[in-house]
Amino acid sequence: MTIWLANYLAGVCQKKTVILEMNNHGDFQRIGRFCGGLTSKKNFYQILDVDYYSQANAKNFAECLNGDYHHILVDYGEITEQNLYDCTRCNRKIIVGSLSEWQAEAFLEFAASEKKRDTSWNYAAAFGSEQTRKQIEKCFHIRIWRIPGSVDAFTINRNDINFFSEFFRN
Repeated sequence: MTIWLANYLAGVCQKKTVILEMNNHGDFQRIGRFCGGLTSKKNFYQILDVDYYSQANAKNFAECLNGDYHHILVDYGEITEQNLYDCTRCNRKIIVGSLSEWQAEAFLEFAASEKKRDTSWNYAAAFGSEQTRKQIEKCFHIRIWRIPGSVDAFTINRNDINFFSEFFRN
């Protein structure tokens, strides 16, 4: 979702965008190697019009805040107490999860633990039944955006544009 959103912001909206991978999973480093975007900076690279920091740290974050970026996207990887604390500083927060029976636990735990949510929190899910999504929305009084299927996070099509346009309108 983070890469897909970044490509929408950079490619369609023409906004200078960076993604910070604020976890130790190493996924962004593998993407950089695979896509040939690595630069002389150990954890920085570019693919298309998006800048990436793999396994970013506070120094990288500060550099981006002091830079000329329109959008700084942070991928925390998973919901942890520290990540939630760090996330509160963001203008818009998106909790992305799955509503599939075998993957919904963390998503539901977070929704249940948050009694007061400000409007900057957003919830989105790519998988799971429509019935489950509606039940969770009703139970927790939240909106869960249905993420449409995308075969390539680096390609933005008309359906993607429609989804993100509506998502950012709300």
